Amino acid sequence: MNQLSSRRDFVKKSLLGASLAPYLVRPAETQPATPPGEMGQATRTLLEPFDYQGVRLLDGRLHNQYLATRDFYYNLSDDDILKGFRKRAGLSAPGNDLGGWCWKDTSTVFGQWLSGMARMSKATGDAAIREKATRLMREWAKTFEADGLPYRVYIGPPDLSHSHYEFEKTLCGLVDTYNYGDQKEALPLLEKLTEWGIKTLDRRRTPAIAADWDATGCGNEWYTLCENLYRAYQLTGDSKYKIFGDLWRYPVYWGKFAENPDPDVHGLHAYSHVNTLSSAAMTYAVTGEGHYLKALANAYDYFQRTQCYATGGYGPGERLVASDGSLGKSLESEIKTYETPCGSWAVFKLSRYLLQFTGEAKYGDWIEKMICNGIGAALPMIGPGITFYYSDYALQGGHKIYFRDAWPCCSGTYLQDVADYHNIIYFKDRDSLYVNLYASSEVTWNKEGEEIKLEQATGFPESEMTTLTVRAKKPVAFNLKFRVPMWSRGATVEVNSEKLDCSYTPGKWGAIQRTWEPGDRVAIRIPMPLTQAAIDQQHPHRVALMYGPVVLVGDPDAMPAATQVDPATWMTCIEGPLEFRARGQTKGRFYPFYRAEYGTFYRMYFDLKV
Repeated sequence: MNQLSSRRDFVKKSLLGASLAPYLVRPAETQPATPPGEMGQATRTLLEPFDYQGVRLLDGRLHNQYLATRDFYYNLSDDDILKGFRKRAGLSAPGNDLGGWCWKDTSTVFGQWLSGMARMSKATGDAAIREKATRLMREWAKTFEADGLPYRVYIGPPDLSHSHYEFEKTLCGLVDTYNYGDQKEALPLLEKLTEWGIKTLDRRRTPAIAADWDATGCGNEWYTLCENLYRAYQLTGDSKYKIFGDLWRYPVYWGKFAENPDPDVHGLHAYSHVNTLSSAAMTYAVTGEGHYLKALANAYDYFQRTQCYATGGYGPGERLVASDGSLGKSLESEIKTYETPCGSWAVFKLSRYLLQFTGEAKYGDWIEKMICNGIGAALPMIGPGITFYYSDYALQGGHKIYFRDAWPCCSGTYLQDVADYHNIIYFKDRDSLYVNLYASSEVTWNKEGEEIKLEQATGFPESEMTTLTVRAKKPVAFNLKFRVPMWSRGATVEVNSEKLDCSYTPGKWGAIQRTWEPGDRVAIRIPMPLTQAAIDQQHPHRVALMYGPVVLVGDPDAMPAATQVDPATWMTCIEGPLEFRARGQTKGRFYPFYRAEYGTFYRMYFDLKV
């Protein structure tokens, strides 16, 4: 498959069968919007993320990945990024064509790049990356002004465009540049883009079906538009964003989860059908209607139960599967096992919304798996546009390699994922500070005018220990809560070297309530068990090896002891942290998937003979 036939070039195909006259929004869809504050997200939020303020990554694996990603995107030539837009608008277009999926212009990823840069700038105070995002937005705006088109249009006049996908990504970029990049000039561009969408986008909301998403016209992913239109509404209070957002709800799909614990969704495009759940989340935030939250919670449980590999990845061949053993069977033939950066982005958002709306710790577990085995295990971005796209979990063994086409969709979500590290480690409410992820970092929390800093030092997941140090100017009372993972047993806590006499329930928040003195230290130990994770109920002996949330892979000489159920009885630690070998074997090792380098051959799943 070349870039011309890839799913992100759906526009050509969907236009061929499109209606020639987009119809107006019907009166039933234009009810007055409820102003933010009367029915806004805050009224239904139990926990709040720090929204890219006050969280800093410290030395460690995530920080290193962040720095490499930031530098890669910062060093991209502005002229190269803008060349396609400028050519289309008839403006001077210096620079080089990017090629790959950006063969015409960068519209499939441009908005995501603006979004990621704006979020980075807010999180770290990085003025240079903020200025780059601002320059790109301003120069893109000139091309928009020149020809009235926000992105490429292959066939027909502008009012026939069906570029829902590009519209949504660009909308997100402008919302984030306005909100996180503090660029007020993004607002009129956001308004103009939305007015263009109201006038132009095809209103047919064809439900996706288990068929080729390009051939059926479903590849435009119209069902992801609600999220950022509602975010724009919450930021501005302008009812046009809500009215237009109302149009793109997806009750045909969302409602399946509210009504049925095991809905028939197999064959649908995997990433976009997790991503659309973020639109359901924002619909709940705006309307307060409980069935949307029920759908979100049920969908999360459904994906954990039927769609996820041990890594937390999902969607072999980018498809949802039936809960009849199809997930286990996929390992026999599918090497495009998980669309990793895009899939991780959808997981980060869905899990964060559920953490906010429910306050339940269990929703942090999927985020943790993505940090260990998803985007956190991805190869770095390299030039020119070479991107890690698919993770390979094939039963016969896989290789960690880059995607063959440059600048695919995952080159957009990669940047957003890594920026989002700052927004998923810590949460807060009025009285409590929550530690969701164990990662070297610090957070500054303004609690009713009192500035509190919490510093986290950890080698997790290569260490079971995390140490939290309270930095404050004077004693201060608050609840410190920490996520106890579902996979854990026997977590212990010491405060200033004194062990607390408490037990902690997996999937819940552990809590310490006290008046904290400056310099108080909390040492949390979460034992990391060696386990075997069966792929599904129909294949109980097709397993992956895990250390806590970390999936281990074996090199060509590593083989599990097939007759043993408990790997702790036959695995022994060898050189380095998280390296294991079967007892009695002299070669071969098991190690974390995130350590596999480019071109490495490994085996993740094994059929045990019992």
